[in-house]
Amino acid sequence: MARPGRFALFAAIACLSAGTTGCGYSLRAPYDETIRTVYVPIFRSFSFREDINIRLQEEVVKEIERRTPYRVVDSIEQADTVLSGTVLFTTKYTTVVNPNNLPRQLFADLTVEASWEDVRPEAQLDRDEDYEPPKVQIYQSVPFFIEPGETTFLAYQEAIRRTAVDIVNMMEEPW
Repeated sequence: MARPGRFALFAAIACLSAGTTGCGYSLRAPYDETIRTVYVPIFRSFSFREDINIRLQEEVVKEIERRTPYRVVDSIEQADTVLSGTVLFTTKYTTVVNPNNLPRQLFADLTVEASWEDVRPEAQLDRDEDYEPPKVQIYQSVPFFIEPGETTFLAYQEAIRRTAVDIVNMMEEPW
């Protein structure tokens, strides 16, 4: 005679496994396994902030090496894909002033456009001559306070870090 407890346990496990696989849950990394290498050139910049594009490129490379299975290479000839970007806009503005009309709270804004293009020969076969890889705009706004000693440089460094995380998140496969 079968116990009803064992049947209920078996049914629960079967429903749970069918439900999780049907929802797209997986234990593997959310990255395309056919891609092995990425080339990240220095980002272009339309900003007057010095070296913000170089700092962003360095942070993106560190984030790729830290979180993804991809290896960053030094030339486009060695790469399966190219991750490029442009710093479109940087600004700093005051939101709160003290009674002496000096800035108390400010925001550092950073807007970047990034694209990730597959440059492998088999991916190039079915593209038009005027193919343009899809571009994503990423906007970061970081508050900072002058009075306790926070600086514009540190605020932009935090905006760069957050932007690099968003760019690498863009490299994940969709569910």
